[in-house]
Amino acid sequence: MKYRTSLVSNILIELELAFRKEFGDILTTSSNENICMKICRHILIWVEEQTYWIASRFLMLGFELDLYSAGEYCMVYWYMYIILIKLAEKTHMRTMTNNEISKRKGKKKRDFVKDGGKDYQLPPSIMFLQCHVYLAEGLTMMLAALRNERQVYLSTGPFNSEHERFVQHFELLLKACMPDHVSYYSFQETTAHARLSNLSMYNCFKEAQRSAKDLRSSFSNDPDKMSELRRIEQVAEHNSVALGLISRLGTLDPSLKVQFEFSHHPFFATAVVKRS
Repeated sequence: MKYRTSLVSNILIELELAFRKEFGDILTTSSNENICMKICRHILIWVEEQTYWIASRFLMLGFELDLYSAGEYCMVYWYMYIILIKLAEKTHMRTMTNNEISKRKGKKKRDFVKDGGKDYQLPPSIMFLQCHVYLAEGLTMMLAALRNERQVYLSTGPFNSEHERFVQHFELLLKACMPDHVSYYSFQETTAHARLSNLSMYNCFKEAQRSAKDLRSSFSNDPDKMSELRRIEQVAEHNSVALGLISRLGTLDPSLKVQFEFSHHPFFATAVVKRS
């Protein structure tokens, strides 16, 4: 925490010094100094957003390179869930900042009072990220429940413990404190009590599917986003059905086997339920 706080403070200081060096004669009044600090903070928000985007791509790249075993999917999706939440937060902050600047340029002060009473809706870009958050959370808890109740997809091996594998995969992110307070023990604490019966009450996959459908109109002119939304819907629909089957029959039918395949999405797995 101290390292991360110090890092952020140092970035702000460096930005301020750079502005003072470049625009020293201009920054002679308090109002100009305030403008300088606002610009620095805007840049910092953008830098943090890009950093979390890189972190998310770092984790996703592991699936493309086949770096994770099935027993490690749970920890990877858990970390991805944490990173995606932070990415959504930073993207939201940047969007809100940009919108505030645009409104101040185009509206009078009394117009802000009127807007304050309107119901606020998250921008489509944030809801798009939220779809990924739902999938990562759903897969994390489904895998955790299978580990806890059926003793499958455990990260075991003759050489490295699960803790050691956690550190090996996420060492760079942990050293960078991305984000703060993330550790193997927080992963254990989050997943230790996952149960299939609880997952059926709050189905993240249904939320992802619903959100993806709602976003179609927002990205109708963006082929890449539309393609991703279709993939999200497919993964969410299949996993929602699989979760329902496992929840109803899993404890009654020990012959049921659950496999995770990447048939619909390169990063988010689809659960396939079969009888052995």
